[in-house]
Amino acid sequence: MKKISRRDFVKGSMAAAGAVFMGGSFAGPLVKRAFSAKEEIKIGYLKATHHAPLFVALEQGFYKDEGLEVKPVLFSGSGEIGSACITGAIQVAYLGSSPSIGMVCRDVPMNIVSGSAMESSAIVVPINRPSDIKTVKDLRGKKIGTIRAATADIVVRYKMLEMGIDPFKDATVRNFTHNQDILTGLEKGDLDCAIFWEPWATHAEATKYGRPAIFSKDIWPRHVCCRMAYNTDWMAKSKEAAVKVMKAHIRGYMHIAKHPDDNIRANAKWCGIDEKEIAVVFKEKRQRLNLSLDPAGSKKFAEATKALGIIERAEFQKNGLNDTFQKLALKEMGLSALPELGL
Repeated sequence: MKKISRRDFVKGSMAAAGAVFMGGSFAGPLVKRAFSAKEEIKIGYLKATHHAPLFVALEQGFYKDEGLEVKPVLFSGSGEIGSACITGAIQVAYLGSSPSIGMVCRDVPMNIVSGSAMESSAIVVPINRPSDIKTVKDLRGKKIGTIRAATADIVVRYKMLEMGIDPFKDATVRNFTHNQDILTGLEKGDLDCAIFWEPWATHAEATKYGRPAIFSKDIWPRHVCCRMAYNTDWMAKSKEAAVKVMKAHIRGYMHIAKHPDDNIRANAKWCGIDEKEIAVVFKEKRQRLNLSLDPAGSKKFAEATKALGIIERAEFQKNGLNDTFQKLALKEMGLSALPELGL
């Protein structure tokens, strides 16, 4: 299996079409105007299997079925996606729980409108040397590589706190910008373990950098992961389009249950990862999909994020979790509730 060089990884991850960002903030002018279903809708995403409903909806033409013209915009991190969404540079965002929940605990023009994934992360240990890491308790005194404030990072470091391990004092946590740099740290012996989201935990194993030792589903069962969010101003001005985008999202999720091979192909294409690796992620349920807003789980995650000093308060702004568009989309689709497909 060919390893991805840091140069190729960064080049692919930073290819954001239609917008320019610096330090996670929008650097261009903001033009406020009304939107319609016929206008281009920019959707921010990451190379992550957590966004599978989006990838399948794109590949299956569900947005075109709704008469929408959408433009996927690739980002290197969820923080950048959130910044783009609140400025209106993009209208729809697929992003991690930590940035999205953190933002809707502030007074920003963004609402979380759907779930996309849950669980979906792992603690990875080196493959070229022995490791005694089998539980979160074993992280005491270890050198840990992470991308700060990513969902996976919150899950692991919060559970360390709950077990009496201060991640700031009882371990050495090194913050990185790119997953490939973390993989290199594992390979060179600079790190004892790393915290990854999928498909990068599985990719680490396939490329012989490391192996998943603990999955987040075993650390924090059914924890919220990636979410789908709307720019508040756009959804208010373009209600019809917002409902149509939600319908494509739900259809993508439902299609995955009946056509798993389509899901594998779509994720391989949009994540730039071999189909065999993607198949492992989904067939072994290393990552799961869930459209629920999960208010209780979201609240708990907000509290965890606050406990780690990343946000100041864990109270959602009004309509921070907004199920209006799910309800409207389901009604148009003739469904009474979100499907629970066990994905």
